[in-house]
Amino acid sequence: MPRRLALLLCLAGLALAQWAGATPAQSARPPASMQEDADPPAADPAVVAALRDADRAVQERLAARLAVIPGLEKSRVEVSGGVATLRGLAADDARRQLAATIAEQAQDVVLVENRLELDTDVRTRTAPVFEEAVERLRNLYSALPLLLVAGAIVVGAWWVGRWLSLRPGLQRRMRRNPFLVDLTRQAIRIGALLAGLVIALDLLDAGALVGALLGTAGVAGIAVGFAFRDVAENYIAGILLSLRQPFAPHDHVVIDGHEGKVAALTSRATVLVTLDGNHLRLPNALVFKGVMLNYSRNPQRQFAFDVGIANGASVSHAQRVGREALATIEGILEEPAPSVLILELGDSTTVLRVTAWIDQRNTSFAAARSEAIRLLKRAFLKHHIEMPDPGYRVELHQRGPGDPVAPAPPPSRPGAPALEAEAGASADLRAEHHIDRQIDRDHAATAGNLLDPDAPRE
Repeated sequence: MPRRLALLLCLAGLALAQWAGATPAQSARPPASMQEDADPPAADPAVVAALRDADRAVQERLAARLAVIPGLEKSRVEVSGGVATLRGLAADDARRQLAATIAEQAQDVVLVENRLELDTDVRTRTAPVFEEAVERLRNLYSALPLLLVAGAIVVGAWWVGRWLSLRPGLQRRMRRNPFLVDLTRQAIRIGALLAGLVIALDLLDAGALVGALLGTAGVAGIAVGFAFRDVAENYIAGILLSLRQPFAPHDHVVIDGHEGKVAALTSRATVLVTLDGNHLRLPNALVFKGVMLNYSRNPQRQFAFDVGIANGASVSHAQRVGREALATIEGILEEPAPSVLILELGDSTTVLRVTAWIDQRNTSFAAARSEAIRLLKRAFLKHHIEMPDPGYRVELHQRGPGDPVAPAPPPSRPGAPALEAEAGASADLRAEHHIDRQIDRDHAATAGNLLDPDAPRE
């Protein structure tokens, strides 16, 4: 700064001396516009010398400063009239920009022209990498005791979580739901491990890493949730079904139109054995949201069928005969009593609705209904209760001119079975257990069954 101030004072003194020594003839010169062809005034040698001294001083300072910076040893600087030109080689682009910044901040520099090129020498380019790797190894070695403490915290948290998950109290509280016990144990272990990781990262002053991991986990969770939405839905529905226990093994159910006996409940699907012995797997989400009909919840079950009689037959007689026939079946319950009700009155048919109750634990539903239909038909035949014939019959009788008209015999129903053909031994109405035996075999081979036969039902 003093050098520049002295230079300015020198220039001002020269200007005053030049103005004071001007002659009247010189002062009467024409304006500058009239002297376009005149030569420009020459620079003052003293001013030029002062500027060169300033440039030389700036160049020496910049050259010394760049020489001590790693990666800029092969660079050089030239300063002329306050313009600094950088030439030579830089180790990388960061060093190149650093040199330009240093030159811009230097005193008496009005412009920087950066002509530095990147050094392609292998040794020069790899030296900073090795130096940084060595520095990181040194930092790691110095932080090794802290890393060991953080690792010990994580291992200790995992051990504490495992110890808490194996406490007998958890088993006693959830003894009716083994799946929930396993799920709770896993949640305790994972929660304790995550707590240990957070403490260890905080000890290592990696709080930003914890936030980044949590953010990444959140985004990944959303993506995985959309990708495996059906799997997650079935899994959650399996947990809720294991808590509610809406059915037990061997229950005869109809779920969303699918009928069968319950064999197993896994974390993803409910397994039914259909009445023809086939396995049917239903997604737990469908079971949880679908309409369910459980035939086994009430041991007593009613069967019903319709039967038609001719309009000429006595309805009350047919009802009495039907109730007596149903009362002879061993598996039919006396209370509620069987009933034969009028369902519909048609042009040629009176439709009766026949109902009766059985105990499913001892009597087969299908066999009891079949036997009731057989015995009711036999009783109607025995008591001459005519059943409707939907067909039309035309009978032609030939007679002579003088023959009297004889009354037509009562029409005989073609194909009407004889009463003796309906006689026979009673059917076996005992409850069938072959499906239950198949379910027991499958239950022993199914892993992860969430059904508890002793759990309370909703």
